[in-house]
Amino acid sequence: MPVSKGILLNLKDAAAPRAPRLAGLPLLLRAVLTAQRAGLEELFIVGGHHPGGLLTRDPRGKLQWHWFPVEEEPDELAALRAVGHRLNEPFVLLFADSIIGPGALEALLHAELNAKLARIAIHAGTAEQLDGASPASGGVSLYLCSAQLLKLAEEAPKELKRVDEFIQWLEGGKADPSLTPGMTTGGTARVDRVEVEGKLWPRTSDKQALRRIEREFAHFNLKPSDGIFARFNKLVVAESLIRLAVRTPATPNFITALGLLFALFSGWAFAEGSYAWSLAGAFLAYVSAIMDHIDGMVARLKFLESEFGVWFESAVDYLSYFCIFVGMAIGLYRETGFAPHLVVGGLFLFGWVLSFVLQSRQRMLISGDNPTDYPNRIHTALEKHNQNLLHWFTRRVYFLVRRAVLPYFILLFCLLDLRVLLLGFVTLGANMVWLMIFYNNRLFRQREHRPAEAD
Repeated sequence: MPVSKGILLNLKDAAAPRAPRLAGLPLLLRAVLTAQRAGLEELFIVGGHHPGGLLTRDPRGKLQWHWFPVEEEPDELAALRAVGHRLNEPFVLLFADSIIGPGALEALLHAELNAKLARIAIHAGTAEQLDGASPASGGVSLYLCSAQLLKLAEEAPKELKRVDEFIQWLEGGKADPSLTPGMTTGGTARVDRVEVEGKLWPRTSDKQALRRIEREFAHFNLKPSDGIFARFNKLVVAESLIRLAVRTPATPNFITALGLLFALFSGWAFAEGSYAWSLAGAFLAYVSAIMDHIDGMVARLKFLESEFGVWFESAVDYLSYFCIFVGMAIGLYRETGFAPHLVVGGLFLFGWVLSFVLQSRQRMLISGDNPTDYPNRIHTALEKHNQNLLHWFTRRVYFLVRRAVLPYFILLFCLLDLRVLLLGFVTLGANMVWLMIFYNNRLFRQREHRPAEAD
């Protein structure tokens, strides 16, 4: 079973009003929300001021937590002893200045102790021993511990102050009569490492170090479905805007709405009907798409993901397409007086409505429990049926309708003054999208009606 409890040491008082922040959040709040996202159910916070003012007022926090005060200048082992009597099962140990990338803590919760006293989380694919264990580098961020470790903390020499020193002492080979005869607390027999996916940084509350880490943070909060264009947009084009947004009170839904506003202006510019206005519309469409990247990244960095936010973002994506391409059809008609442009715009509108309705239904069908995972589940299902030509085709051309890619085509076609061709392509694409969604739904209806397997 996954570990469900944890101890969080807050000896540097990361709940203080002027405590250091990372990506807009106080370090203690970030550590608690990271624990919650990973699946911890109960957290024992030790040291610092009472964190109620920080945690209770924040609607994001759903995790059950308890606070234990300690002496004015405690050491880490003394803090562990203060809460040791409350735990008699395996737990994770982290710190208010632990900086953990997505997935690392979750992976550790599912690791096995394998009769060890403790396992130290390290990066997957590395062989380092105590990466960052020295005081100069901040120390290890994350441990998986047995309840017996807390008992041994009571017996540790008083000169040991830090957890990493205590771990090294355990590895030194001191016999422990309470263990099974023939066993010792030393060596890799009782302490080892566990490789976890996800980034682990050495513990730090230094503001300059936090600024450096913040620059890396977006790289480890990408979605698995992000392709080359999405990664370029987020990590290159929008990086500075993301870092600015996380330091402001702006919510992801506000940024999403801002993206819709840019799309409305883009549609208005296209509707003016000239080459210069079309370039302005293409630029505004590109800015709207960048807002679409910023809102999702801010949601993940600030722990503001919500089911409503996912559905709102999806609706805004479709409304943005509506504004841009209906505006383009109107602009072409105003510029040329050629009525078939309005007919093509009407056909686009028909495909747009059906695509929106069918995709909303499909999203509810296959990812109602986790709307953010919709692209991954679509890709996985299509890859499983890659031998089907239509599923293979859908998987290969799906990226063309993503908001990460389409704005570049809009810019290119407008620069070449090929708006007529672009409008024809997107009209064809909009109608192919709803047809393919309708066809691909058979995969998920089969899964829904598949009989349950016998135990």
